[in-house]
Amino acid sequence: MTLPNEEVLELLRERFVLGAHDIEREQHVGLSHGYKCTQTAVGTTNGAGGRNVQMLVLAADTTVLHALPGFWHPQELVAELRLALELHQLRADDQRSPKATLAMFRALHEAAAHDDATTRDGWQPFDASEELDRAAKQPRDTVLCDVHGAPMLGPRGELQLKPIRRLVHDRLLAQPFPLLAEFDVEHFVDYGRAYYDNNAWVDKGRPFPRAERSNAQREKQRAKAEKAALAAAKRSK
Repeated sequence: MTLPNEEVLELLRERFVLGAHDIEREQHVGLSHGYKCTQTAVGTTNGAGGRNVQMLVLAADTTVLHALPGFWHPQELVAELRLALELHQLRADDQRSPKATLAMFRALHEAAAHDDATTRDGWQPFDASEELDRAAKQPRDTVLCDVHGAPMLGPRGELQLKPIRRLVHDRLLAQPFPLLAEFDVEHFVDYGRAYYDNNAWVDKGRPFPRAERSNAQREKQRAKAEKAALAAAKRSK
């Protein structure tokens, strides 16, 4: 999830119980290649590779308190983990009414969503290109909108994408305290490219054939749905 960092490791050791789950067979998994243990780890932007790895922070009853897709820099990861602890406290506070709890839940996420974005919250170029192409064809929650809900445009008339951190918190706001079994991971990680493989250009790592099959099936279903929607739109005219 991040490069080695003592502050992150100490926080995880002291406040969290860690576990792992292989997502290679999951429907939402991305198509990529695994790194070899001899390869050097490098930093990238927050949220890069969101389909390939996710960190979920759960309460004891499997309520999802927080979720982070892809890679995160230590600075932001520590802040997000501390937010997860605040959300855990909030949910456990039986002195608040459900309405007050939801209001504080929204306030915490909105504050994090609108925190000053850094260059680490930017998009990978190929992810941005893919997402802008999709946003030009259909409404996407990845696009910045004004107070009236209209998409915001750049100086050359191009759509503007939300910083990744803002996108993550906006999507979490739409799913307040769900159980893990009800958490919509497919939607949560649906941004950028399904194919994410910087390895292929230099030193190709271990392939994931089951992920390839899952992606092929997902793309076939998506193409079928788009074709059906297009046919329905033509019939309505």
